[in-house]
Amino acid sequence: MDTTGPAAGSLPGKDMISVESPSPDHENREFILFRKVQGAMRHIPDFSETCKAILNAVMDEMEAENCSVMLQDPGSGELSVLAARGKGEKSSVYYSDSSYKGGHFKPGEGIAGWVLKEGQAMMVNDVKDEPRFVSVKEGLNPKVRSLICFPIREKDQVVGVFNLSHSRKGAFDEGKKMALSYISTQMGAALNSARFFLKIRDMNRFLKNAGEGSTRPISPPASSSPSSTFVEVGEMMTQDSGIFLYASEKMHRVKGMIDQVANTDVTIFIRGESGVGKEVVARSIHQNSVRRDKPFVKVNCAALPQELLESELFGYEKGAFTGAYRQKPGKFELAHGGTIFLDEIGDISPSLQAKLLQVLQDREFSRLGGKKDVKVDVRVLVATNRNIEEAVLEGRFREDLYYRLNVVNISIPPLRERREEIPLFMEYFLNKFVQKYQKKPKSAGEALMKAFMAHSWPGNIRELQNVIQRYVVLDNEEEIIGELGGLTKEEEIPPDPRKETPLLPDQPSLKQVNKDAARRAEAKIIMKALEMTHFNRKKASQLLNVSYKSLLYKIKECGLQKYLRSKGP
Repeated sequence: MDTTGPAAGSLPGKDMISVESPSPDHENREFILFRKVQGAMRHIPDFSETCKAILNAVMDEMEAENCSVMLQDPGSGELSVLAARGKGEKSSVYYSDSSYKGGHFKPGEGIAGWVLKEGQAMMVNDVKDEPRFVSVKEGLNPKVRSLICFPIREKDQVVGVFNLSHSRKGAFDEGKKMALSYISTQMGAALNSARFFLKIRDMNRFLKNAGEGSTRPISPPASSSPSSTFVEVGEMMTQDSGIFLYASEKMHRVKGMIDQVANTDVTIFIRGESGVGKEVVARSIHQNSVRRDKPFVKVNCAALPQELLESELFGYEKGAFTGAYRQKPGKFELAHGGTIFLDEIGDISPSLQAKLLQVLQDREFSRLGGKKDVKVDVRVLVATNRNIEEAVLEGRFREDLYYRLNVVNISIPPLRERREEIPLFMEYFLNKFVQKYQKKPKSAGEALMKAFMAHSWPGNIRELQNVIQRYVVLDNEEEIIGELGGLTKEEEIPPDPRKETPLLPDQPSLKQVNKDAARRAEAKIIMKALEMTHFNRKKASQLLNVSYKSLLYKIKECGLQKYLRSKGP
């Protein structure tokens, strides 16, 4: 064993690639490893079974002699082994009830402690050259020469480490480190999901107290059951579960549509403003389908440069470009048998749109630099917050691709159109952040509740979550109300900016006067730009030197939509 416990392992980072010549079956084993790790997630919320299944997958498909998972004790702050497996063992061992009697590490102590403290992965090709490697009497394997130690994160906090070790010097490379980065992410998601399910009873309590006739108690989804166990929402509560809340008639209709299309293979177009919960709907469709035990792969098409997005989606062959030292499967291949979710689909380039159209039509494609087609069985879900019809008219989005994607259309209403759900979300996020930051339990006062109910929520549930988080951390109700006031109440939206109407409040504060004056000035400038461009919002955004999305937000914030209903795009 190494200093990290009875086994040493970890997971790394970003876009590293293997530099050593792989064996003939290396690529296939890596693909099988990812599939096995995905399959291990079906054990959620049983974290012990999930953990053991992931360790078994690593030991079966990677060249390692020991692997282990170590978690930090919330009381002492020390690391100890939770699960481990050695080369000669047939299955992983899970140490429940602190039954492990081996070494423990304080933050900063040894390699495992350093990774826990710094939150950075470490790969050591020879522990003899690493001063942070310390001897531990209990369970130490004196033959350990190579190791990888990678942090396990639950949300944004490092809560443990994943370890791999080997007696051979230089046994690990950047390719294995890259694979382990994915595995550690899945381990953190499994831990987070397991802890979430322990809170189900508390969730049922406040749902019952909410008094909404359309709400139903939450039940953990059993992977073996074909029936739906979803409670709708617009905010993803766990990384890989399909649970979400709802209390409105509009979201009830969305849920009904999900139930209708889940067990089909039709392509689904999910629409809605930023933050309404489009990913939630996509995940629930997958979890309610016959593909629930297969991979769910999400790709944010706006997060990567277009020249990199193609290789991310379709993969590449060895030698396809400088730095392509090995073949890499794309997201479509990784999603084989399951579901791929393409978020922000309106941001892909025309050349990539043509290749995506081929995949949708024939379910086959070629890797970057490849000469043969790859066939896949995958369900495609797409989402956008853009006006795709407008993009089609302007020639920025292929019309044939639009019709191919728009088989079934699901529109998620913004939060301002389902205000009855605001108290439900407030209660949930208050409980969540009070526990996360170990604050004194609190409830929303009448004044705060009125401010939340009056706010227009342009950022939808994501914005509401952030405001609640700020409220719990700062514990200043007046400041939160002040931030929401003046931008939220419909009666405070300025009149027609083309008419000069003086602002005459009874007792204006300097802060409020400044906000109103700035907003009125912005509204007047925006309206002038729109008139100059014959109400073409895209041209107006260019004239004002702001992004199209920013202009739409400002139009909504300033209450100018009513002047644009009969105008141009």
